[in-house]
Amino acid sequence: MEIETRAATILVLEIARLLGRQEVLGKGKELEDEAEVLRLIVPLAKLYVSKQAVSVVSEGLECFGGQGYIEDTDLPRMLRDTQVNAIWEGTTNILSLDVLRAITKSSGTVLKCYHEDVTRRIQAGRSNAELQEAVTAVQQSVNNVLGLASKLSPDLVEMAARDFAFSLARIYMGALLLEHACHTDATQMDIVTAKRWCEKDLAPLCTRGGHQNFTPKSMEQNLALVFDGYLHPSRL
Repeated sequence: MEIETRAATILVLEIARLLGRQEVLGKGKELEDEAEVLRLIVPLAKLYVSKQAVSVVSEGLECFGGQGYIEDTDLPRMLRDTQVNAIWEGTTNILSLDVLRAITKSSGTVLKCYHEDVTRRIQAGRSNAELQEAVTAVQQSVNNVLGLASKLSPDLVEMAARDFAFSLARIYMGALLLEHACHTDATQMDIVTAKRWCEKDLAPLCTRGGHQNFTPKSMEQNLALVFDGYLHPSRL
């Protein structure tokens, strides 16, 4: 829970920092690139952090045992309110499509700036022996995700939008945690956090894509699977 919370927090704070720079500093090439990144990571944060919150708060409630179920503790209300985020901020699938829209409207510039930003943030970690594996994981993940996404047809990209968005979010969180772990004020626990986050599956798009889940055949199977219990004559 602590690792998830730290990753979510650093993403939200980075969005606030970038937004502040856009509002205060005016124009320039660097700010234009940051604006492209910001356009992408805002929907990523909304969809991914909202999902994170549900699982983290649920685990936290469970830590209290029976007390976590009792309304007087206010913990059940926290869980209910957390569940609202994935609806109120925009459902995960809709926000995933918004990510695709941002990429399409910019003719891919958003992804180019995102890739460059991730690569820049993890650069300092290359000289840190403790973080080299984590840096490699982030770099390989971002290369693999963008490479696979570029090979998918428009229909299949839309089908994979959720896993694509989750991958972009996890990779960016990893880059932020690595950048923070290399800061002069970073603690050993900041390094541990970055390493443990980067041990996760940072690229579910590639993990699932490797099992041929994003193909025309799999689209047909998904549809048949959902309606199997409703349309099969033997089950009517």
